[in-house]
Amino acid sequence: MSYNHGLEEKKFNEYWNEISEEYRKAGMTEDQIMSMLEFEREVFNSDRRYRENTVELFDNETNQNLQIYDNYSTTKRYGWIDAIDNMEAYEKIMALPKIWVEAFTMYIIDGYSQQQISSKLLKPQQTISRW
Repeated sequence: MSYNHGLEEKKFNEYWNEISEEYRKAGMTEDQIMSMLEFEREVFNSDRRYRENTVELFDNETNQNLQIYDNYSTTKRYGWIDAIDNMEAYEKIMALPKIWVEAFTMYIIDGYSQQQISSKLLKPQQTISRW
């Protein structure tokens, strides 16, 4: 089953509303409660990043779901930029907007079509083509 960020966000907010009331009843100050919220939000975001990058696979032999974590780092993904020997070309690429570099990486390195890039970056296909 895929990760539903909206549903998880709703659950987090409901949980936080309940727990913050308990903190207030226990006599915590608003500053202390806000620092607890920051911590809880960081844990929530960490869990979200893990779930979004985890793919469930089904093992037919044991009828179990396997978890594989994709730790494909951005340094490996954008390593093609560091491999450019021409300093002028390198500087031009580094001056481009990050989303253009992302679209180019998705097209050349990841092998996505312009239509797939368009749907992932939420931009019209004509815009992706122009980039």
